[in-house]
Amino acid sequence: MSGPPSVPWFNELADFLGPAYLRNAFTKGTDQEVEFLVDALDLAPGASVLDAGCGPGRHAIALAALGFDVTGVDLSTEFLELARGAAGDLPVTFVESDVRNLTYSAAFDAVICLCQGGFGLLGGGDDEHGVVTRLASALRPGGRLALSAFSAWFALRHLEPGE
Repeated sequence: MSGPPSVPWFNELADFLGPAYLRNAFTKGTDQEVEFLVDALDLAPGASVLDAGCGPGRHAIALAALGFDVTGVDLSTEFLELARGAAGDLPVTFVESDVRNLTYSAAFDAVICLCQGGFGLLGGGDDEHGVVTRLASALRPGGRLALSAFSAWFALRHLEPGE
């Protein structure tokens, strides 16, 4: 795998969208999505959760508000600033990092990587297997992973040159 680009295209998009990102219709179901995640991942009170590719932190913040110990990781400085501002005094940590280079080991009860978060934006020469392996490595034994990605139709429709 070659290293990540020095200025990934999604950072440019995040810089452009800024707070407008959270006005998109798909962001309006956060509470229902988090309710589903808590149930599907069987999260116990106080469980630790990694939100990989957290963007402006909508899931991380909602989980922290429910009492979970949450760490959100994203590469976009703009989105992390929005997340920190929205989190206020909630006990959530936001880390600027690339999900392609995660180094957590058995640190979380659950890992989520949703929407266009880390995994969904991979392409080109990225090592998808390596990213999934890193996400899984971040889990404690018995931990659970919730991962979403673009549909196959989307991937075929938007193939990058040389693929």
